[in-house]
Amino acid sequence: MNKSIDSRLRILAIILIAWGGIIVVSLWYMQVVKGEGYSRKAARNRIRLVRISPPRGTIFDRNGVVLADNRPSFDVMVNPTEVEDREKLIRSLGDILDISPEILSRRMDTFRERPFEPVRLAADIGMESATILEEMSPALPGIDVQVNPIRHYPYGSALVHVVGYVGQINPRELKRLSGTGYRAQDDIGKMGVEKAYDHYLKGVAGVEQLQVNARGYRDKVLGRKEPQPGDDIHLVLDIRAQLILDELMEGWTGAAVALDPRNGDLLAMVSHPSFDPNRLIRPVMKEDADIVFSNPDAPILNRAMAGEYPPGSPFKLVVGMAGLSSRVVTPQTTYDCSGFFNLGQSTFRCWRPSGHGSVNIQQAIQHSCNIYFYNLGLELGVDRISKFARAIGFGSISGLEIGGERAGLVPDRVWKKKVFKESWYPGDTVNMSIGQGYLLVTPLQMAGLGAIIANKGTLYRPRIVDRITSPEGEVIKESDSVVWKQIDLPEEIHREILGGMIRVVNAEHGTGTAAANPEITVAGKTGTIQVGRAPDYTTHAWFLAIAPAENPEVVLAIILEGGKSGGHVAAPLAGEFFRRYWE
Repeated sequence: MNKSIDSRLRILAIILIAWGGIIVVSLWYMQVVKGEGYSRKAARNRIRLVRISPPRGTIFDRNGVVLADNRPSFDVMVNPTEVEDREKLIRSLGDILDISPEILSRRMDTFRERPFEPVRLAADIGMESATILEEMSPALPGIDVQVNPIRHYPYGSALVHVVGYVGQINPRELKRLSGTGYRAQDDIGKMGVEKAYDHYLKGVAGVEQLQVNARGYRDKVLGRKEPQPGDDIHLVLDIRAQLILDELMEGWTGAAVALDPRNGDLLAMVSHPSFDPNRLIRPVMKEDADIVFSNPDAPILNRAMAGEYPPGSPFKLVVGMAGLSSRVVTPQTTYDCSGFFNLGQSTFRCWRPSGHGSVNIQQAIQHSCNIYFYNLGLELGVDRISKFARAIGFGSISGLEIGGERAGLVPDRVWKKKVFKESWYPGDTVNMSIGQGYLLVTPLQMAGLGAIIANKGTLYRPRIVDRITSPEGEVIKESDSVVWKQIDLPEEIHREILGGMIRVVNAEHGTGTAAANPEITVAGKTGTIQVGRAPDYTTHAWFLAIAPAENPEVVLAIILEGGKSGGHVAAPLAGEFFRRYWE
């Protein structure tokens, strides 16, 4: 019995040894004899998924003029898992692209935690370099040259604070937008309309399924899903008005805003100094980035909606409306201006040392008489002035879609007690009555003041986008005009305030006659504000204008930092703007 079992075990062992030998021989045959052939076959069947960037939606002005579109960019992508000789690859690319090996190496390591995701090593390399790399691709496994859409801004610096710009998504943004379709190395809106409406503009990426060999060389396309272009944005902005203002502001630091008071449309918004957004499109040079982000003149700041300035004499219009509305004064009320005003032991002066004599409200606006508004402000008191200023939008954010807006400041007793631990004094009210002291407004808010006067008490929320359409032209979303502030401005009060502004520009000795236009009636208000302490203070120049005065279509607010006089510096720019705009 035992012999029978031993015999069977020997037979089983022989069978297992023979079977194992067959396996070993087969493996040897497959790997050694046929290995190279099998390797070639496997290489030919390697599959790669290539992401296809979608064209970003186009941004148009109100008349269909293109403000932002796309152009083709030749980008160098590397698939880290397919790179055979990293050092050789970096040296070869460095010679062809004229990029230092250190920079290329750093870029390759940027997304080390995602080794299967292609990395963009260089962008917009040009046709010549792209052709060279395509020819060398068999010798540079892992490298792929892709043609991707890249953003282009035809009007450069003239529109950047409204339209904005795009840049590569950063890790913080990627984390915040997790699950919304963004991937590392995608472009994303960084500012303006590009940022506020990025989810409409960005589109949906496509994908191409490729069969490639071991060196990454394409054999054939197995499948393709086309990218979906982004939606188009149609603005209410008028490129003509924008370019006129941009040219007039050249060389100045400051801002200008043009609104349609009838619906709140933002016709133009200019902030200087500015910068060319095309210089921030990949690849970004350090010197270009420094010009924008490390510049002490802060060209990145949109002064039109984030610059906060004392309103100066245009605030006299607010005090005048408050005085008439509360019946503290009537159109016939006069105050005598002798050139100075005594309050306790302090003396407050008019800008004209000899004074203006006896003036009513229209004359006080025409001559920008400080003494009239000192008196009126004290009779009104800070509470009524502050309440009226807030009622027309000062001290609050309008909610303009592009973001970055600041609220300014309307001070009162409570605010001063909280901030300075001091009581509010009559001298504070006197300063506030002519737009000095603690008051701060933005140029956008100043334009809103003009709009509420032009529109007889109704202020629309400023808007920049008219509609959003699909690539096929279907309207996806429309933006309606929305009433933001409403005050009671009876015809009698409106006539007095607007009448004073017409006198500023069109009457003899008005402070803004440099803005006069022979074809249309311009109404305006000048302002010259002191910033800092004497003798080192500087002056900024304001001009607020409404045109045509009889049937207002445009409100314009201009602030020039370092401008010596609203009447002599800012008003002429407004006059030239209206001349060209209605030319």
